[in-house]
Amino acid sequence: MRFKAASPIACILALALAPDVSADALDLMMRQAETKTTDDAAGTPPANEDAPKDATSGGRPAAPPVEFTLSGGFVHEFGADFGGGGSVQVERGFGTGRVGFNFDTGNSASFGVAWGGDWYRFNGPTQLSPNPDVDPWTNVQAFAILGRTTIKLDDRWSTTVGLDLRFAGEVNAPTSESITYGGIAAISYAFNPDLTLGVGALVSSQLEDSVLVIPALVVYYQVTDQVLISNVLGPEVYPTGAGIEIAYRPDRVQEIALGGRYESRRFRLDDSGPINRRDGVGEDTGFPLWLRSTWRLDSGIRIDVVGGVSLFNRYELDDQNGNQVGSADLDPAPFVGVFASWRF
Repeated sequence: MRFKAASPIACILALALAPDVSADALDLMMRQAETKTTDDAAGTPPANEDAPKDATSGGRPAAPPVEFTLSGGFVHEFGADFGGGGSVQVERGFGTGRVGFNFDTGNSASFGVAWGGDWYRFNGPTQLSPNPDVDPWTNVQAFAILGRTTIKLDDRWSTTVGLDLRFAGEVNAPTSESITYGGIAAISYAFNPDLTLGVGALVSSQLEDSVLVIPALVVYYQVTDQVLISNVLGPEVYPTGAGIEIAYRPDRVQEIALGGRYESRRFRLDDSGPINRRDGVGEDTGFPLWLRSTWRLDSGIRIDVVGGVSLFNRYELDDQNGNQVGSADLDPAPFVGVFASWRF
């Protein structure tokens, strides 16, 4: 079996890929730490002082035994030009539902489903086109079943493992040829309440390509009462979580963050068009950088507005055997997005 490793930049930025590797990646490992900074930002006490306290979490309210999360989002990627001619504009939609279980031992587990839709609008012939008058692909849908568990080994060590089953392809692509399998494994160490670091790997099969292995860093660093650096702060549904962000929290409601990550989408094509694209594979990769503004409400509702630009974008079209038909680099693509989630 051959293995395909990501680039060094991808290893630094990658915590979650969309839609082929992990929709919520190492989120469970760091959820308690993220909740702590939300409740304690700028010295503000938790909203419900009468809730049961967890002695292992600095006296904060203990996480509920069962927790549900519903989330959705939309991103508009403005038109950008390909290096060899032509352009593309993309609309992206996201949705997830998850149930989490928190145990008295400090361990947790979750099960969820995720959906992602990408609507590509190509304009003019490109180096990617199988024929001058044929678009490489149109609308892509992705679905995933996700399972995660986090085990607290002791007061400082935690480990997270997970398995994913995914489908990604054009609307009429064969389901049996659009399935990939993946998982994650990571371990982290809490040096103190303000610093947790860890390492792990994201592993996934790929359509007509080598197994993808991406080393990942787990980072949570509370620099000051209002500033932190982490890779689990992004919107619930943004596939997944943020790569790495530096965030400013003036209080327990608002947050402003600057972040970036590596994205990779690989999907099965349908059987229409020229023979060299029928049942082939499309790929869309890039390095988005963004500015995020977030509001967290006492009702468990969270709203995020994101704006940024995707850099080093590359599109590739392979035939059904994985042989490259065409590829093209895309100019920097600005984007805006809005996300909402409800945790209850």
